[in-house]
Amino acid sequence: MHGSGMTSMPNKLSYPRAAHRAPAAEAGTPKPAPTRDQIDARYKWDLSDIFPDDAAFEAAFKSVESDLASFTRRRGTLARSANDLRDALAAHDELGAQLERVVLYAGLSYHLDMSVGAAQGRWDRTHTLSTRAAEATSWMTPELIAVGREKINAWMASDPKLAVYRHLVDDLFRQQAHVLSEREEELLAMAGEIASAPESIFSRFTNTNLDFPVIRDEQNAEVRLTPARYGSMLYSPDRRVRRDAFIGLHETYRAKINTLSATLSAQVKQHMFYARARRFGSCLEAALHRPNIPVAVYDNLISTIERHLDKLHRYVALRKKLLQLDAVHGYDLYVPMVDAPREEIPYDDAMETVTKSLAVLGDDYTAVLREAAANRWIDVYETKDKRSGAYSWGSYLTHPYLLLNYQGTRNDRSTLAHELGHAMHSWYTVKSQPIVYGDYATFCAEVASTVNEVILDEYLYEHARSDTERLAVVQDQIESIRTTVLRQTMFAEYERRIHARAEAGEPLTGDWLCAAYRELVAKYYGPALVIDDCLEVEGLRIPHFYRNFYVYTYATSHCAAVDIGRRIVAGDAAAVRGHKAFLSAGSSRYPLDVLALAGVDMTTPAPIERTMEWFGELLGKFESLAR
Repeated sequence: MHGSGMTSMPNKLSYPRAAHRAPAAEAGTPKPAPTRDQIDARYKWDLSDIFPDDAAFEAAFKSVESDLASFTRRRGTLARSANDLRDALAAHDELGAQLERVVLYAGLSYHLDMSVGAAQGRWDRTHTLSTRAAEATSWMTPELIAVGREKINAWMASDPKLAVYRHLVDDLFRQQAHVLSEREEELLAMAGEIASAPESIFSRFTNTNLDFPVIRDEQNAEVRLTPARYGSMLYSPDRRVRRDAFIGLHETYRAKINTLSATLSAQVKQHMFYARARRFGSCLEAALHRPNIPVAVYDNLISTIERHLDKLHRYVALRKKLLQLDAVHGYDLYVPMVDAPREEIPYDDAMETVTKSLAVLGDDYTAVLREAAANRWIDVYETKDKRSGAYSWGSYLTHPYLLLNYQGTRNDRSTLAHELGHAMHSWYTVKSQPIVYGDYATFCAEVASTVNEVILDEYLYEHARSDTERLAVVQDQIESIRTTVLRQTMFAEYERRIHARAEAGEPLTGDWLCAAYRELVAKYYGPALVIDDCLEVEGLRIPHFYRNFYVYTYATSHCAAVDIGRRIVAGDAAAVRGHKAFLSAGSSRYPLDVLALAGVDMTTPAPIERTMEWFGELLGKFESLAR
């Protein structure tokens, strides 16, 4: 997750991201879980690679606090000489790296057992420390701008160590018109925790204050519906179970429409506040300005997908035909169109399959995968009170760590490939870049992970032993594009609409928000989908709308990844080289320029067009195999 608006300084000079790098958890079906001591050590994290124990964490925490205090004494020194500027930037880098490591240890240890009060306390303290870091460094941007571009350029020309920061400086002065005075920057940084209130209230309300109904499962046994169980119930072959879960969940949210519309409206107002404070013309312009993404890229995604909605309409019609339904409802969109092989895949087998599939990326790539498996970078299995879902998370001073809740399903195997993609992106970046560029932009964040999925799926298709297995792979590929490109683009269009309405001074009422969402569902899915009234509220339960024009990056990343992955699978050696250049670039260039290293130009419709053309080919392949 990322902070609101532009904080103290661009790229690595923005600390709040460190406390929020772990992505949102994905839902899973609850079941009795073993305790940590019942799991073989090989399948559990070794956190001693970060700190040997909690005492070492505490010492590092205090060291960061001390460094923050001493760092503020550099205020007013940047214009004195090239040495002073270089030393301040280097100190800032080191401080950021140490803070990242502290946050990482606190977050990972908390996620292993979220019932432990001491771990929760460490995690909460790192949030506060990150906010303090943002405040303590908020003066740097305006002071650097006051030094002036001409003087800094002259210093960089004569100082190779300072010249490392050339892209950072260029990016800083690109944003100059939107940087405020030192006091104003400090006030915005101080407001960080207050500004996060709408998202915090939404999260706590939806996680703890909703009373979901009791429904009956496939065996007619009573079960309490939860958001976690809802995900698995939508895949149930029993349509009654799907319908009851779908309606039960959405009607629960519908009963709280006033609260949910108020929190979303408040979040949009927060976006408007930051955009106006920094003199942007719109929230969308503000959100895309920092990574230097033209608004035209966002608009291009929506307009290009709009030209291909006939394929999504065809998909809904295919569902209706294969599932033999009189009509398709929202609760019919996730159940498999054909039965997939029901196999339990041992974790070690999944790791071996994923590693073999990614051999096309070279021995250097697979060697790191084997190191990750052997050296306990991966916490594999669900355990009592462990965080749900999956993620990759690391710091500049450590290797990446992967959290899984592996259950042995085909989806779990794909998740493993996906998270390893994130980890390898971080690994190549850290090995190739100085601290200042040792992270990658949100716009690029899902590319490496999805490339791995594209490669794995093609490997599984080529090694399938029957048409049934091939159907399962193609079905996964279709659903991946449907849910990640098409659905997320629909979300992106919804986000654009609600911000435009608020910016025009119109209220975001529950009725309007629901009507606007219903209109988009009808547009995207076409006349073959029956829209139940309760579906209107879906837009109010999506947490990603609290992240300021974030969801579009899922769609653009997926299209870029399909473009890269399919060229790699086809044996294009240049595509492999380009992909590794992309993985290694970090934030040393602007996101669009980093993607260009991999041969992808997201300023044009071409990558999106190719993905949607492939979606059409997959539908045809699926129809042929299903006959």
